[in-house]
Amino acid sequence: MAYEQILYDVADGVATVTMNRPDRMNAMTPVMNGEIRAAMQAASDDTAVKAIVLTGAGRGFCAGADVARLSNTAAGGAREAEPLPVDGAIEGGIDLPAGYAAKYAWMTTVPKPVIAAVNGAAVGVGLVMALYSDYRICAAEAKLGTAFARRGLVAEYGLAWLLPRIVGPSKALDLLYSARLVKGDEAERMGLVDRAVPAGDVLGEAQAYAKMLAEEVSPRSTRVIKGLVWRSLIQSMDEAQDDSLAEMQTALKSDDFKEGIAAWQEKRAPRFTGG
Repeated sequence: MAYEQILYDVADGVATVTMNRPDRMNAMTPVMNGEIRAAMQAASDDTAVKAIVLTGAGRGFCAGADVARLSNTAAGGAREAEPLPVDGAIEGGIDLPAGYAAKYAWMTTVPKPVIAAVNGAAVGVGLVMALYSDYRICAAEAKLGTAFARRGLVAEYGLAWLLPRIVGPSKALDLLYSARLVKGDEAERMGLVDRAVPAGDVLGEAQAYAKMLAEEVSPRSTRVIKGLVWRSLIQSMDEAQDDSLAEMQTALKSDDFKEGIAAWQEKRAPRFTGG
């Protein structure tokens, strides 16, 4: 499909989804929201794509919801209708409990690794999208924050559930209470992002990591592992153990397991098919 507010590119097994409103720091609109979802579905459906990078054009990743929309809502206006579906699990994606299908949490059901290349400001919904990604590479000088409390709002989109699981309860409460901005290097220290690098290196590092996944690991394995990890956050230890045991028994019969062993024995690069 043709996109108005994002860019979509596929190369070397990696789909790159770029929020493309650089003049507005990629502030979220209903159109962009729907287009991100459509692009993630396209990448999920494309067998040539093994991993996905989400980033922003220009100086920002996503500076939150578009201010004009928030002003309209604060003045008593209704929220604009979303022009494309943005709720519900990705079609053909990872089977997760219903809560994971809500707005932005649906990113967890994308059946391929999603790497956030946080090139600049990630605030409000921008931070939410980064946190629902599987791995985060951030510019050391990028500013990240929740914003909600400074707008008279509360933690939205499941952030009060997700953030403590990433950084712990006290750090989560600090970020939500104060809505302060933290730079990428501090975000790395607290575990909010996985790596902080110079701004000019963010996209290249994210794409290199995604390309490594595309070339060196089983797409079947990454899909199953992703489901195991996200489900485990709401499972008991017994449930998680049973889940992983069942998946391992199936994996031992898979084509990718046979190929992985053959490649190891023959000392060559694997040729995984996802089967």
